[in-house]
Amino acid sequence: MGNLHNKDSRYINHNRNSHTQREAQVFASQFSLSHFVGNLSGRSFVSVTSNQSVYSASRPWSRVSRRRWNDSTLRNPLEASKTAWPVAHKESIFLPEFPITTDLHQKDFQIETTVAKGAFGDVYKVVKLSENKNYALKVLSKSQIINENAVRQVKEEARIQEACGHHSFIAGAVSRWQTKKRLYIVSEYIPGGELLALLDKYGRLPEELVKIFVAEIAIALDFLHNAGVIYRDLKPENILLDSDYHIQLIDFGLSKWLSLGSRTTTLCGTLKYMAPEVLSREPYSHAVDWWSLGVIVCRMLTNEYPAPAISSDANSGVQKKAQTTDSNPDSLLRTNMNRTMNKQNRTQALAGTLPDNASVLSTQARGLLMRLLDRDPKVRMRNIRQLQQSAFYMGFNFERVNTKKISPRSVLGRNFPKGPPILSKPDINYTNEFEDFDDTCM
Repeated sequence: MGNLHNKDSRYINHNRNSHTQREAQVFASQFSLSHFVGNLSGRSFVSVTSNQSVYSASRPWSRVSRRRWNDSTLRNPLEASKTAWPVAHKESIFLPEFPITTDLHQKDFQIETTVAKGAFGDVYKVVKLSENKNYALKVLSKSQIINENAVRQVKEEARIQEACGHHSFIAGAVSRWQTKKRLYIVSEYIPGGELLALLDKYGRLPEELVKIFVAEIAIALDFLHNAGVIYRDLKPENILLDSDYHIQLIDFGLSKWLSLGSRTTTLCGTLKYMAPEVLSREPYSHAVDWWSLGVIVCRMLTNEYPAPAISSDANSGVQKKAQTTDSNPDSLLRTNMNRTMNKQNRTQALAGTLPDNASVLSTQARGLLMRLLDRDPKVRMRNIRQLQQSAFYMGFNFERVNTKKISPRSVLGRNFPKGPPILSKPDINYTNEFEDFDDTCM
């Protein structure tokens, strides 16, 4: 009987174990479907075939073994198909231009001062602690970028700077990465400041120095255009000077991939540097950058600006737009431009007209300005070959400029041995009222 009792007990226990195993299999099968559905809601799930996943009904994916996911997926794209780890939307939309993991982090830098403030964030002068070397750190807010519908624009800027930043007259980015709330861009620190500050300090520059500055800017523009990029925001604020005052072109926020010969119609840029065809909403090409260069040359040579491609009447309407966020800037600009056109076509008549003090310039300098500021883009000077063949650059060695054999700082010191002159503020009248304008520049 005792043996029989033991056999019955083993039989009953065996049946119970078998029943429990079958229930566990059914439960696992049912749970597989439930965890798959849970997958869509962003929760972690258990994997029947893998012992690497960890189930937690209350913890989100972002807190479960993120390091293992970084190593397996981000560092090896071929492993991406083998993991179910999701990338948050606010991170994925900035990939791959802004990687999530990088060798550099914000803690690797010590902020010294704020260099500039932009629409989406600030630029800081920082010191990389491991090298004791200065860099420029640009910190952008993701929420502002997304709210302004500028994700594509920011990614385009990163791609253009990566492709063209190796040029000697264009500032390149050292590293980029993102966190959950911000984008970070590390660039080489350019100590000479903005060209605008130099112009405000010295006023009219000698033609000898203007030739060097304009040649360097033109070389950078020619490189961008041949690379299939239209810059669209050339102005002294976007031209930095290195320790020897060679130019460095920065800020590609309004730039766009556009092959030579192609045209676009987007209304964007800084108003007092905009070409007439941009404001009239005609299809335009790379020639608009050479108009902007003409405005800069005029400021260098005369300490004043030429007449803009938009009148003060139309500009006052743009200023009202800056205070009214609900209005459509595109239609508002067209309305004001139409009003101006009705007043004896005043905008087109004034566009590119040189200031009165340009009469003291040399014939060669005036000729250069008139060719750069021609209202017809087909007649306008629009490539570096035409610039080299102009009378203003007769006998000038562009190769020495391209290799940085000529020092702009030395030329400046030779022409101003006693330092900057005492200046009165330039008579810019209407130009102080102009602001940046960007109508989804893509």
